[in-house]
Amino acid sequence: MPYLIDLVDSIFAQTYSPIEIVFSEGGGTDSSLEYLRTLHDPRVRIVEMPSGTTAAENWTSASQSATGEFVKLVCQDDLLATDAIERQVKDLQDQPTAVMAFAQRDIVDASGRVVYTRRGCSGLKSGLMPGNDLIKETYLRGMNIIGEPVAVLFRRQPLLDAMPWDGSNPLMLDISCYQKVATNQFVVVRKQSVGAFRVSTSSWSTRLTKVQLHQFRSWQDAYFISAIPKPSKRDQRKAVANAQIQTLLRRSAYAWLRLRGSFVSQTELDRG
Repeated sequence: MPYLIDLVDSIFAQTYSPIEIVFSEGGGTDSSLEYLRTLHDPRVRIVEMPSGTTAAENWTSASQSATGEFVKLVCQDDLLATDAIERQVKDLQDQPTAVMAFAQRDIVDASGRVVYTRRGCSGLKSGLMPGNDLIKETYLRGMNIIGEPVAVLFRRQPLLDAMPWDGSNPLMLDISCYQKVATNQFVVVRKQSVGAFRVSTSSWSTRLTKVQLHQFRSWQDAYFISAIPKPSKRDQRKAVANAQIQTLLRRSAYAWLRLRGSFVSQTELDRG
């Protein structure tokens, strides 16, 4: 709260209406659960998780609770464009061999102001592509070019086959799952924004930037071991250098946003 209210509004505003909305409440200590119980919409189901539930456990609960043909995981402070689900359902319907669709997303600050537009999908073209090429490009670029789950729509069965979400390398939670889903399959890319990822003091990834490089490098090392064919020495050097560059760019961007006061909403300022 209060970001959850904005998220719910964006979900209820979807132009694609035949949806099931599952809220997996991960043992939070604010008023989120009480708020969710006030939502009188027949499409809504609430799953209550115990206190101490990890992000991976909560994401797994939400994913396995969904029963539709397609599944989109959205975190509590994200936002969806009104036609996000409609567009990505169409992407998967138009490309029946694709197991997941992903798109760009905007970056918004704590107050919901857009600070960056159409982030993600770096170096990719719109349309169908092999999942192996996508994961290799993620390795080489040293960054998550797919984006957070808000940018992704899965076919349900390939996602369930990849469960559980693996929290052993927490900040690679999303990339590790994408890799399991996309390997030896096809994915479809949309070079348009379908929503927004929020950066704020309460954002998990924002607060843990200091360990992001270490965890991404761990993922790169694991990818190198499992990849067929193996990346070349040149590819290895490129991947390591890009990971370091992306970390510096991310830290610089967060420092600039912090100076602007973008990590704190007006509501939080009013509360002192």
